[in-house]
Amino acid sequence: MSDSRLITALLAVMEWDHAHEVVALHAMFPNTSMDSLREALHSLWIDRRVERVGLSGWRRQESRWDGQPIPAPTESTV
Repeated sequence: MSDSRLITALLAVMEWDHAHEVVALHAMFPNTSMDSLREALHSLWIDRRVERVGLSGWRRQESRWDGQPIPAPTESTV
């Protein structure tokens, strides 16, 4: 799976404001190496699309350049 496809797939499966452990995410993408998964999550973190939670968790919570979180989309905005 290419990096852009993996990133798109990660965003599709990650619920907003819900912590996801990296091993649980890896279980959803068993044909992806752990290194590729970590690189994709790191790219999302750099782009402020996800945040770190605990030691190995990730949460989909986008933030602006000033660090303020962007609210999750509602049914009417999706």
